[in-house]
Amino acid sequence: MVQTRKVNLLELAKGAIMEQVDNESAKILSNILDPNTDATKARKLTITVTFKSDDKREFISCEAQAKSTIAPVMPITTKLLVEQDMEGNPRAMEITRDDPNQVHMFEETEPEVNVLQLRSVK
Repeated sequence: MVQTRKVNLLELAKGAIMEQVDNESAKILSNILDPNTDATKARKLTITVTFKSDDKREFISCEAQAKSTIAPVMPITTKLLVEQDMEGNPRAMEITRDDPNQVHMFEETEPEVNVLQLRSVK
């Protein structure tokens, strides 16, 4: 007689299903700790188990897959001021806290300006 014991579904395939669940859970936890993602956005762990029997209903193929849905990286935004240079080519300057058009009282140094040089479209 065959010796039987009850096992959890996640223990099948020598624990490979549980290993997938653990790996995807680690991805979710890392994503939650990532300061570039929305802390309050929900993350998901989906485990899909597919059972398929042969035509005689004697054997069942069991396939399992764990998949995580994590929060995307938050977009980075900035503001650009667009103008034309002396030759008529467009350029954009990044507006930062040190606005180049703002009068700086009691400062002797010029603020740094990031300029994005663009080619003219004709």
